[in-house]
Amino acid sequence: MIYFDTSALVKRYVKEKGSIRVDSLLADADSAATSRLTYPEMLSAFHRRWREGAYSEDWLNRIVANFETEWDNFIVIDFQEAFYRSTKDLIRKYSLKGADSVHLSSALWLKRATGENLTFAACDKALLDAARTERLEAENPGVGE
Repeated sequence: MIYFDTSALVKRYVKEKGSIRVDSLLADADSAATSRLTYPEMLSAFHRRWREGAYSEDWLNRIVANFETEWDNFIVIDFQEAFYRSTKDLIRKYSLKGADSVHLSSALWLKRATGENLTFAACDKALLDAARTERLEAENPGVGE
């Protein structure tokens, strides 16, 4: 199983360094997961690129439609009451940003809940270092392409 934070998953839809690796990770995984937080973060990333003039409105509409179609294929982790303590501890321990603590907390919860091996995909060094320290296999798809 693979867990994607937003910084990695956006590469599925916006062609940039790491896009080929994300596609490969998705193809090789028996299942893929993410936090419900990813949905608004992805839409924000798409709209930001459009507002900056990097892409046309047609591109924006296509990408949003593609993302929303594929969204149902992900295991989506809802933010739960139990995550409050976990996010607090992760922020304190690793100085993570709030959203990053939600992603890591979600992945750790999923690993405990399923008992499966889990790869954590992100493009933020501090977040990946924290994931490794928490004994998750970590993957940065933004390197090596």
